[in-house]
Amino acid sequence: MQPPSASGERKYLELRDQATRTASLIKEKARDDIVLLATHFDADGISAGSIMLSALNRLPALTHLRVIDRIDEKILEDIEQIQSGLVIFTDIGSGYLDIISKILRNRDIVIADHHQPLGDPVGVHHFNTHILGFNGSEEISGAGTAYLLAKALDSRNADLSPMAIVGALGDQQDKAAKRGFKGLNSEILKDAVDSRLIEVKQDLIFFGRQTRPVHRAIASTTDPFLPGLSGEEDRCLALLDAASVPTKIEDRWRTISDLSLDEKQRIVEKIVAHIISLNLKGEIVMDLIGSVYSLLREDPGTSLRDAREFATLLNACGRMNRAALGIAIGVGDRGDSYKAAQEVYAQYKTTLSKYMNWIATSPNAMRRGRHVVIVNGNGVIDENMTGAVSSLVSSSNLFGDKVTIVTTVTASGDAKVSTRATERLVEKGVNLGKTLQSLAPRHSGVGGGHAIAAGATIPKIELERFLTELESSIEGLLD
Repeated sequence: MQPPSASGERKYLELRDQATRTASLIKEKARDDIVLLATHFDADGISAGSIMLSALNRLPALTHLRVIDRIDEKILEDIEQIQSGLVIFTDIGSGYLDIISKILRNRDIVIADHHQPLGDPVGVHHFNTHILGFNGSEEISGAGTAYLLAKALDSRNADLSPMAIVGALGDQQDKAAKRGFKGLNSEILKDAVDSRLIEVKQDLIFFGRQTRPVHRAIASTTDPFLPGLSGEEDRCLALLDAASVPTKIEDRWRTISDLSLDEKQRIVEKIVAHIISLNLKGEIVMDLIGSVYSLLREDPGTSLRDAREFATLLNACGRMNRAALGIAIGVGDRGDSYKAAQEVYAQYKTTLSKYMNWIATSPNAMRRGRHVVIVNGNGVIDENMTGAVSSLVSSSNLFGDKVTIVTTVTASGDAKVSTRATERLVEKGVNLGKTLQSLAPRHSGVGGGHAIAAGATIPKIELERFLTELESSIEGLLD
């Protein structure tokens, strides 16, 4: 991996050295001890866990895998009861250094994460790119961090680079020009392209661009959310008719990949006109044009060929409590697990649509402040879906440039809070990860994440006071 400039050479060398040292510990412990691998349950976490599990299997190592949605005392006490000499956390852990060091003090611990660190990593091998000056919100994902460690374990693990790109897309880190990558993500992408594992080209970015009829691909698009089109197949069909774009060739539905450049341009023009007719800014449609990442070892016409669609499938598995399916796909199962995951994805989209319709039609579902939109999902929104809902509400642009906050009550009786900001708010100083890191402990909870997306878990009795302080903190930054 080559630094982009001479001024960045030192931090690249430090990153490589730290990866080598951490990999040496993993090799040493894996020879004689059971390795417990714990990874986060979203698309990035499943990708990270799949990369690390593949790398450990190649050592080989005897590995026990846990997929977790958060870190708290109970989860760590459960992990402490599992026999292992080494515990590896991927895409989670950096925001909980003190509690991990305390409860797992008798274990060797590796944390491979990209979230903003909090606490003192006593006795922890903390592999986090933030510490070395790389922005984990924009330059590398949890899967990318796991990939750097895997590559340090064995250079042949470069063939795992596509999963790192899937994880980065799952974490919505394609924020450079033309929906591309920057920083370490771009270096990892180079590994994948040079190995002829990924092909990159500029095209329309619709979900199911190779697998779904054009109208369904448009209706399935949620990033950006297209009011009046996302989730509305009939309206999408009408739009295609107005754009004079045939939807079928004989009896076969056409896909986005079948369209000519002129047809794609006419579709974009009609979508822009539709968005403007709703008194919204037509520029959001430009996010539909950019870099498309095709995984060349995956069969054309499948949902794993397009890296964004792959990431969405993994996210659905995690959010719908079927993370094991995602891991199985991530390590190479293209049989029963893949078929089951497609069914899970269909359920996931139905569930998300139900939640969005509920928000749109229930006056008491949300409260709007000057700089926040708070959705009270208690009794309606599943605890594993709050992050997906907050992302969808935020990207919909329905409520303007505000921080989206979605809350619900977990099975254990705690309150779960998921927050999302816009890029413009982050540029103005909003850092949700640091805000929740400092605020949640004051209410007997834990929290953290990125500047643009973060979450917290606190006692239910503290929720209203927590939300009041959170809104006040955001107002203090923006007023």
